[in-house]
Amino acid sequence: MTATTPTVRASARRARPWVALAVLALLGAVAAVLLSGSGATGGRALGPENPAPSGTKALVEVLRDQGVSVRVVSSLDQARQAAARPDTTVVVDDAGSYLVADQWSELGDAASSLVLLAPGAAALDAVAPGVSAVAEVADGVRDLGCDVPELSQVERVHAAGLAYSAAGVDPGAGVDVTTCVRDPDTDGSGLVVLDDGDRRVTVVGTTTAFTNGTIATAGADDAAYALAVLGQSDQLVWYLPGVDDVPEGAGTLATLTPSWVTPVLLLLTATAVAAMVWRGRRLGPLVVERMPVVVRASETTEGRARLYERSGQRRHALDQLRIGSLGRLARLTGLSSTSSVDEVIDRVAGLVGADPRGLRHVLVDADPADDAELVRLSDSLLDLERATARAAAPS
Repeated sequence: MTATTPTVRASARRARPWVALAVLALLGAVAAVLLSGSGATGGRALGPENPAPSGTKALVEVLRDQGVSVRVVSSLDQARQAAARPDTTVVVDDAGSYLVADQWSELGDAASSLVLLAPGAAALDAVAPGVSAVAEVADGVRDLGCDVPELSQVERVHAAGLAYSAAGVDPGAGVDVTTCVRDPDTDGSGLVVLDDGDRRVTVVGTTTAFTNGTIATAGADDAAYALAVLGQSDQLVWYLPGVDDVPEGAGTLATLTPSWVTPVLLLLTATAVAAMVWRGRRLGPLVVERMPVVVRASETTEGRARLYERSGQRRHALDQLRIGSLGRLARLTGLSSTSSVDEVIDRVAGLVGADPRGLRHVLVDADPADDAELVRLSDSLLDLERATARAAAPS
């Protein structure tokens, strides 16, 4: 069998499936990043600069056409400074839950008009005590169901999002509570407005009504609803909290990890499992392979003999026979395998009554001049072994 080194073409052909799998995994990871959003303003859901169906760029453009100045900020300090200005509404979309209770309290104290998009428990406890999320609402169009002057032009809106309950608001706290877009299944509301005279907090759960994909659809007044909620002030600050806003020691792995990491890890794990299944080898029963050729042990000796004959190495061939004879004579006479040639010759000479010099000539010194002498010396070795065996045998 001839071993050959794999060519570059053969190696590339074997690596082709792995390259294709790696390309598919890379494309899938890129797609996951694009679908989930990179965490930046432009690609995130409800992002004010996101033109995708899940973004709110259309709403921002309409607000600007209506004379509302919209400014997007990404730090708590910027939002707090902007909130201190008169006739300013601050919209907060803390989808990553970066802010803690103290930060929410600071922002609530600074803003006279605060709009929270799908807020979590920390935001509600700090700036809207008594309000709590009760359920997630599937897509559907529902009646506004409330009497708010700003929403007088709105009859029906898309209700998909979160439903909130204001049942925990203290009646003696001097806060006017208005709930809209009631969900009959959970008895929650998609819009909750709290107004104590100094500060107005609007909790928006029906965030789907703000998105590019639904704001202009027929059968609902989403555009009028979004403009009424966000367009009551001349200045609108759209605050998107980020990792930089997380206080030292307050961040967790979940809050500090970008949203695209989880789908990418899941995709890579699925790819690795698929590769293992594809390239894996199942252990089955042993298979007996038939040998192509059966070689007799004597063929090795015969092959060497032919080589010696072809090269004329008669003495070398005879020496191989002598080595075997010396070993057998040592065993017959009770000597060890490490005994010297002289010891073997002396012991054999004593047993068979032969001249040690004649034995040494046959076992060591003789150099055959032709094939006939080689055969004669070979026969002499055989005769010597037979004689030694008879002499050493017990009588």
